Amino acid sequence: MSEATNNLPDLVQPTREVSGDEVVYRFANGLRIKTEIFTKSDRLRILPLGNPQASLMNHMLHFPDMVRGRRVFEPFAGSGALGFMALKLGATSVDFLDINARAAEFHRHNAALNDFAASRVASIHGDIAEFTPQRRYDLILANPPFVPTPDGIDGTLTSNGGAEGNRFVEILLARLEEFLEPAGRALIYVMQFAKDGEPLIVDLLAKTVRRRPVEITPTQLRHLPFATYCTAYLRLFAAAESSIERWRSALARTHGDGLTLCHYIVDIGPQSPSSAGCVMLDNFAEKFGASFRVPSDNQDELAFARVMENFVP
Repeated sequence: MSEATNNLPDLVQPTREVSGDEVVYRFANGLRIKTEIFTKSDRLRILPLGNPQASLMNHMLHFPDMVRGRRVFEPFAGSGALGFMALKLGATSVDFLDINARAAEFHRHNAALNDFAASRVASIHGDIAEFTPQRRYDLILANPPFVPTPDGIDGTLTSNGGAEGNRFVEILLARLEEFLEPAGRALIYVMQFAKDGEPLIVDLLAKTVRRRPVEITPTQLRHLPFATYCTAYLRLFAAAESSIERWRSALARTHGDGLTLCHYIVDIGPQSPSSAGCVMLDNFAEKFGASFRVPSDNQDELAFARVMENFVP
């Protein structure tokens, strides 16, 4: 069957209204979410929404049983869009965690904007490495800071994912069993370096998630060459040329030449009694919806857009 036949239609259908530094999104099911504009001159800005959030939202809208009656955890929450969509679809409660103290303001506002009872929402200011939940969750929805960032460039709190982009997802995966019920599920949106077409997170998952099945789904059709990504950094951070070159050289020594970058959704399932495997599946259209693919035809534009997340005007 063709991708068009299997493709999940867009049930998200967002519209947006901009007023000064603020953006309010309205979704087809009535949910409203306030964020901030991408170009706000603030390293602690609350990022606007895009394909990462929309793809996970569309999956929830098509499969609402995955959230109905569940206790949900959204680390790296930002505006809380994923958790609030889960609440809209019948989640029992959502705990939001963010190291950015400004995020709590947006959680309060977005809860009030949608008339969610205070008893269903907890906004926690804290670090994923130190947070201890009162009990484990049924579902984790995560879009951690994932932009690979050279040492020597501060980037932004919302986007800097460390040299390989895995600084925060590594902590989340290492602590996954502390956060997730044995029968629970996690959906994590990441950007990854890939070697010979395989994302680096495969090795990380093999070390940390041994008894849960894992599906990894690419969300873009064409990989982004690492050289193109480096060029985007040089355009925006010309004064950091030596740092960028050290970073490029270090990654080449570790992983070899020919690295590329791609976005993926990692779907981690319930515990199994024996070792479980990790599979790569080309199933984005039927699982999330083809309209939410990361545009990758113009690779210079894609690289620049991602690096821009680390740039404060």
